[in-house]
Amino acid sequence: MSRASRGWQSSDDLPGQIGGPPTLSMPDDWTLSTAWERAQTESDRGGAINDAERVVYLSGGDSTHRVLWALTGRTLAAECDCAGYQYHGEWCAHVASLWWQWVRGGIVVTHLDTGRQYPAPPAWLRLDDDPTAFDHLTPAELDAYLTCELGSLGVREYARLSGRSPGTIGNLLASARDGMEGRR
Repeated sequence: MSRASRGWQSSDDLPGQIGGPPTLSMPDDWTLSTAWERAQTESDRGGAINDAERVVYLSGGDSTHRVLWALTGRTLAAECDCAGYQYHGEWCAHVASLWWQWVRGGIVVTHLDTGRQYPAPPAWLRLDDDPTAFDHLTPAELDAYLTCELGSLGVREYARLSGRSPGTIGNLLASARDGMEGRR
């Protein structure tokens, strides 16, 4: 499967499509803000639209919000259509709610480039990373690089889990390392 066929495309079935994937960074005062308090105390009655988008409907609110919420490269792409997100530029109650659900195992997040799904934030995740930093890698190279080079699995363990041979994983990893060296 080519990278182009796995890339995120906004769905046309709902109004108010949102733009491309910006990245997040954790706010300094996240434990004290109203958005984070709502995220931790209100339940979300929404759900997934597709691999990249979710509807968030917090119990204390009266409207639904469309949120881009997916992994790309080594980072998390997120954007909400609410006024709070547009005003603050990052964390609104809806985005914070998805983060809270994800870290507690309540939702699964898809990596748009590799197709792999993550029930919790992976060890290699960097919220403020450049989402295009890995665009030159194939999905298989990126998956091997994130899992073995930046993650916690060795080549043989990842080969067993992925159904590939250790030699294939080693070759993918070597190719990804070479590609990353050329970009530095």
